[in-house]
Amino acid sequence: MRIDLTTETLLKRTTSRCPVCCQPAPAEVVRVTTGAQSKVFLKRTCAEHGPAAICIASDARFYWLAQGNPENACCGGSACCASDEGRPGTLGRNAAGRGDAPFETLSTCLALIEIVNSCNLKCPTCFADSPFGAAGSRIDAVPLAEIQSRIDAVIARKGPIEILQLSGGEPTLHPQFFELLAWAQDHPHIDYILLNTNGVRIAMDSDFSDRLGKTFRPRRLQLYLQFDGPQAAGQRELRGADLRTVRDRAITRCQQINLPVTLAMTVTQANLPHLWETIEYGLRFPNVRGVAFQPMFLSGRNGGAAGPPARLNTADIILAAVAKSSGKIRFEDFTPLPCGDPNCATIGYLLKTPGGIRSISDFVDFAAMQGFLHDKMNYSLADLSKCGCENQQLAELLHQFELSESDTFRLLIKPFMDAWTWDQDRIDRCCTHVIRPDGKLDSFCRYYSGFANA
Repeated sequence: MRIDLTTETLLKRTTSRCPVCCQPAPAEVVRVTTGAQSKVFLKRTCAEHGPAAICIASDARFYWLAQGNPENACCGGSACCASDEGRPGTLGRNAAGRGDAPFETLSTCLALIEIVNSCNLKCPTCFADSPFGAAGSRIDAVPLAEIQSRIDAVIARKGPIEILQLSGGEPTLHPQFFELLAWAQDHPHIDYILLNTNGVRIAMDSDFSDRLGKTFRPRRLQLYLQFDGPQAAGQRELRGADLRTVRDRAITRCQQINLPVTLAMTVTQANLPHLWETIEYGLRFPNVRGVAFQPMFLSGRNGGAAGPPARLNTADIILAAVAKSSGKIRFEDFTPLPCGDPNCATIGYLLKTPGGIRSISDFVDFAAMQGFLHDKMNYSLADLSKCGCENQQLAELLHQFELSESDTFRLLIKPFMDAWTWDQDRIDRCCTHVIRPDGKLDSFCRYYSGFANA
């Protein structure tokens, strides 16, 4: 008779949040192994509400202790910001113990700015909890001059912005959207612009999409298009409506104007079985550059959910995608980005070759490219050529097949945090920042958590 013993291994100590009161609580990250299966759990104990735990990696192979860029931490190499109470990783303290946040000294790989507060949808899962504004109603937009001033101030303090993400609300509703887009594309210190959009106006307003096609500049702008998969399951739960036809129309319209698109998919239990279908859907379009998978978290309109959620994590995404791909992607095709905490973003690539869809790991050890991935989130075809220089395999492959930008397809897994999954170490290494209304930078997870100042 076989008896599987369960063992528990402490991986690290950190600071988390009580899911009841959202106050900081001492926490441990532990690997729990039963037989051949290992999972990772985050356990914390609140002085008032007691212990709480949640699985943060359903397969321990896809949880990584911080081994990225050691300089990208607010305490000179480790998440060790001491608070007045002596707990590590307390919000709002940097290495010198000052009360300001550490994000001014961390690397900013992506800077997000909300340019409009109104939205033309009312998605139940909106992380921003934007107020709904029907067509023809007054749009609550941030003045153009204020947006420009906040962006310029960040550049003056920290240097060029690699990726500027225009968000909201629905940013395409801004009455001076095209003036802002032209200004950002002409800015000498903004490398690339992501437009975070639900695609409704692009799909339904031909005048707007025509002007977008005339305004955007190649290699300067990409759509980050809200997309929930090609399947019927989960559509209404996520958006309050089935918007698949609208998304199809938006992607087709972008293809007509040669505008590249990344599909931004909020992943739930309902659409988890359809990740490979989403990848296959995106591969049909030459202008779709990849899919960003974002496990749903509790924030904005979705912030009031009670009870321990059936939370998805990076391992769930990888396992589900690989299982349905018929071998086209494998576990070794994914590697963590080292620019921040390695559990904040995981990346993989597929190549569209004359012989069919191939993964980069068919030709190179993608996980060994940590030096290439250092300090970046945006990769061009030239970057991918460079990353194969040491062994020449990838560079030769790209040259042999004369691959273009449309022949690379990126898979990005971006799990954001809330009180249940809060790991202060990740905040202390964060490189995805929000330019707040007061002009200061904040971690994306911290800003949208709703308890940044708790």
